[in-house]
Amino acid sequence: MHEGTWGTLLILAATAAVSPFSIVAFSLVLATDRGPRNGLAFIAGWITTVVGICVVSLVVGGAAEVSDGGAPSDVVLGIEIALGAVLLMLWVRGRLRAHAGLAAPVAADTAGPGRAEPAWRQRIGTMRAPGAFVLGGATQTWPVMIAAGAEIARSDLATGSAVAASVAFAVLTTTGIAVLEVLAWRSPETAAARLLRIEDYVARRRDTVISWITLLAGLWLLGRGVSGLLG
Repeated sequence: MHEGTWGTLLILAATAAVSPFSIVAFSLVLATDRGPRNGLAFIAGWITTVVGICVVSLVVGGAAEVSDGGAPSDVVLGIEIALGAVLLMLWVRGRLRAHAGLAAPVAADTAGPGRAEPAWRQRIGTMRAPGAFVLGGATQTWPVMIAAGAEIARSDLATGSAVAASVAFAVLTTTGIAVLEVLAWRSPETAAARLLRIEDYVARRRDTVISWITLLAGLWLLGRGVSGLLG
């Protein structure tokens, strides 16, 4: 695998690892009665889904190679360009909404004094391991994961090595939530207090973090795809 491919995968993994939505969702899982065990199920669902996305990308790339009699690189580059364009459009839309004063109030859906806890938080609070597994698969930064799968499909790795790279990438994307999982096992009695601190931190910085992630990932994917086609 080329150094450029590894660089792209590391950037995408870092982008996924610091996703504010995923971190908050995982923190809510850790705050349940079976928090640490549910956290493991969440991580397992996360990794399984990411690997599945990458494997599907490999299959699509292989099908393109067979049908065209050549490498699947053009298809993969087209996917990267499309995803980059989508992320940049989302960034522009977010900036326009922010300047127009249309951004949603931070932490508007969190429970507070005199406010009923949202139904979705109640469901997370009573979930068991199977539900945490499904939630881990659902709370993905999907454009980032699809882009990673396309990048692996673009490489010249054999099938076994490509699957191994997919697993390695999936594990790297869990870095952020894995830190919280370790803390939950070491000090489960502080999980609730930690959740409140994380929610407050994310609520105050969510829009900024998402904006930068969307912009940088969009520019990287678009530039990567265009330079590949021109090269």
